[in-house]
Amino acid sequence: MKADLNLALIKRLKLSEKPVGLNDSGALIFEANVDNKPYILWDSNRDAPPGFGIRVAGKKTYIIRRKVNGVSRMPTVGNVADFLDLGAARKKAAELALKIVETGRNPNKDAREVLAADVTVGGALLAYRQHLETRVKKRAATETLRAADRHIRKFKECGWAEKRVKDLPTSEIVSRFQAGAAHPTANEQAFRFATTAVKWVLGVELINASHAGRAPTLTANPFSILALHGLYRTRSQLEREREEKGKRNPLTPSETLGRFLEVAWSKQRENDNQTGVHFLILMLLLGFRKSEHAKCKWGELLTVEDLKTTSHVLLSEAGEYGPHVFLHNTKNGRNHRLPLGRFAAQLMLRRQEAAAEEAVRRGFSAKSRAYVFPARSRFSKMGHYSDATALLASLRTEAEISKLTPHDLRRSFGAITTSLDVPESIKKRFLNHADASVTDTYTRPEWALLKEWMERIEQAILSRAPNVYNALKPVDWPPLPAPEPHVCRPAKSRSGRPPKAETAKVAQGAGSGEIGT
Repeated sequence: MKADLNLALIKRLKLSEKPVGLNDSGALIFEANVDNKPYILWDSNRDAPPGFGIRVAGKKTYIIRRKVNGVSRMPTVGNVADFLDLGAARKKAAELALKIVETGRNPNKDAREVLAADVTVGGALLAYRQHLETRVKKRAATETLRAADRHIRKFKECGWAEKRVKDLPTSEIVSRFQAGAAHPTANEQAFRFATTAVKWVLGVELINASHAGRAPTLTANPFSILALHGLYRTRSQLEREREEKGKRNPLTPSETLGRFLEVAWSKQRENDNQTGVHFLILMLLLGFRKSEHAKCKWGELLTVEDLKTTSHVLLSEAGEYGPHVFLHNTKNGRNHRLPLGRFAAQLMLRRQEAAAEEAVRRGFSAKSRAYVFPARSRFSKMGHYSDATALLASLRTEAEISKLTPHDLRRSFGAITTSLDVPESIKKRFLNHADASVTDTYTRPEWALLKEWMERIEQAILSRAPNVYNALKPVDWPPLPAPEPHVCRPAKSRSGRPPKAETAKVAQGAGSGEIGT
């Protein structure tokens, strides 16, 4: 359709109606746009360049169309709201039309190519972070995005955010990398992230250039100089440094494993620590990574469809797998299913009872009641327990263990599997390593073998703490000789102001004249 465009008519146009013809007086006739499909109304005004019109979609934009060598080009002139009058829009459209005729190309695409050549370090990092957050396959976890934000801040603080990637000297990259040697791990992670981000930008530009039939405007990744010079530490160097600095501290079966478990078991009766203790012991028994089981819900409360996309604990003996834990979308992007041996299943039965009691006592909402490890407070936004750092520090002090991190519990599980000569293929499946052929579906023989080994690992771990072993063992199994249960040291008195109840009591006494008698 064509019409003599004016501001009143442009304001009248909307997506819900479309022009379908002219009446006897030359005015446009509108009818309902049932499909809400965008449409174009061309400008017939003598001052308008040929091919100028307005496109009506979610918003209204001016466009200009030219055909060069049989190929139609139709760039956007701009949003209607960005022009004060039609004359300015028609003038810009005429300029774009001239560029199309001269070059045979879409001038807007040319502008985007210039932007690719001018991409900054900060722009590349932000673009890659957005890709991690929005990609369909293996979308980045929250912790990965937090790490990305840390790296972006690092390069912003050193003044690189506004520097163009193509203008960044490799000597400056090397110098800045070497300056961060005091914190090698964080430093390497930041520069590896930058390297990957720029590599991703280069890949996108290469595809865009190929599609447009032009040469790429950005071809080199300056951050790759670090790998070319061999400045990153090798895996063997990392392992050696960790050993020298004592950064890996799995619990040892002969010394610290049993002591840790006995102390933890007694700690659950102190200061409402039962959820945290169960959280840590399950982490040790199944070799989970930090907090990857925190979001687990009770499988019995989930629908069949939700069971496929929600981390859960299922205690029913029925079904294809019996009692097991299912972790959805783990660190390597895969689902991970593990059998619960009889000890871990008993621990989860106790957890189920405790979680139900906690829900009533703390006034939890329905959201928190579904979690295996509910949050300590009903005001928690997440609704589930997630951080056992403070509890682990308390257990470490009580058990007189110098160093122990949450990930050391996973390492302890790995050390036990090694001591039991667990086949490497089974071990990789338990630990959900990226290079293992891990799947969350198993044949009956495969699942039976996994469950057999899992129960042997559970027994090897818990037998070091007889009181814990006896509490969780099957009823028909004989108990182990056990020492007196550990008794935790009294908690230190709180410093600062007295508890509210005590303050209220003192105030009441003052009101009745009891103070100082």
